[in-house]
Amino acid sequence: MRASILIAGLSLVLTPIAAQAQTAPQEPTFSAAEVRKHVEFLASDALEGRYTLSKGYLTAATYVAERFAALGLVPAPKTDAGWFQIAELPITMGDPPRKRVYKAPNVIGVLPGSDPVLKNEYVVLSAHLDHVGLDPLRAGDKIYNGAMDNASGVATMLETARAFATSKQRPKRSILFVALAGEESGLLGSNYLARNPVVGAGKVVADVNLDMPILLYDFQDVIAFGGEHSTMGEITARAGASIGVSVTPDPMPEEQFFERSDHYSFVKVGVPSIFLMTGFKNGGEKAFRTFLAKNYHQPSDQIDLPFNWEAGAKFARLNYLIAREVADAPEAPRWYEGNRYGDRFAKGAPRAPRPAQAGK
Repeated sequence: MRASILIAGLSLVLTPIAAQAQTAPQEPTFSAAEVRKHVEFLASDALEGRYTLSKGYLTAATYVAERFAALGLVPAPKTDAGWFQIAELPITMGDPPRKRVYKAPNVIGVLPGSDPVLKNEYVVLSAHLDHVGLDPLRAGDKIYNGAMDNASGVATMLETARAFATSKQRPKRSILFVALAGEESGLLGSNYLARNPVVGAGKVVADVNLDMPILLYDFQDVIAFGGEHSTMGEITARAGASIGVSVTPDPMPEEQFFERSDHYSFVKVGVPSIFLMTGFKNGGEKAFRTFLAKNYHQPSDQIDLPFNWEAGAKFARLNYLIAREVADAPEAPRWYEGNRYGDRFAKGAPRAPRPAQAGK
């Protein structure tokens, strides 16, 4: 469908209201050029920073939907308009500030699973599509392009989707690829999706969330925020080890990153989840801290940053391997015994024995 027609239609709604490691099938290829293409489009000035309640965001949503269609994915069983779940987002705006309910699309594509039973279980790969928009009163560059935050995460998700779609072996469980609205306004799109699932009689069993991977260097490790709480951590470690990437414990526990991105909306409905970010080895700590100090939520978070596009392809490969194991394993991921998140949000769900090094 032409973008102009789809944007016109969608604008009408912007109004108030423990698995064991599996034998991996032959891997598909991963393209640095594809990752770059997605970031360049999503972080372009034309999209004006992708604020959730803007035409730029709708253009981004249309772009993601067109990529899903081109890959041969299908809409989820219970969306509102094809690829789109129209999420209700309580956002505070205006002077004086006033909370009103707005609507904006989460973009969702499904790769159906091959197993007649397990295909009713869904593995989510999520990334927020929105950023913070533009500031017309700012001197100089007024556009907050959000290249790293979070065009890089959406690009990783899209390249992972391409890998699954072109793989010679269909995963046993279904994969739900999601570009989310309203993260910058308080995890609003993911909260709506988690509490209004689109999988019909199916069940979401895991979420791997991609938010602001720092693709400026050849990362040698990753941080799986929340990996110590469920078997998702073990799965990530096995996937990383298979390509020479280690998993580093959370280096900033005081920041409580596990509760600060979209995966946490799924945690609150009982789904084992991780938030995956490039790690601190091989110059990663300096790259991360420099980005936070100089570029985070600034107009300088744009395409002229010194991206390492091969790192983007590598990050997509790692996410593919994680999702592939979850999708093909005999049992879905489980919270550890005695874990506070599992005990609070997934009462009665099966548990896995807690390793000595795992957190509560």
